[in-house]
Amino acid sequence: MSQYHETRRFKCTSDAGNACVVIEQIRIADEAVAGPRTDYMTVDGEVANRLDKKHFLILMKGEIVKIQRALRKKH
Repeated sequence: MSQYHETRRFKCTSDAGNACVVIEQIRIADEAVAGPRTDYMTVDGEVANRLDKKHFLILMKGEIVKIQRALRKKH
């Protein structure tokens, strides 16, 4: 089973004004994965794909959200 390490969070807004937070996480390599890989998901558990420096695509909704700012990870 892969393990994940959260690296950053992004506060985002859709064109409709809906707010969401996207989590950037690194999947730690194990037997099934050759090397570490960056994945994105919302705090609601939806899979996201980074399109560019300013946008994510929420895959299940087909909604593009714009990054407002990166949130600091709270310890």
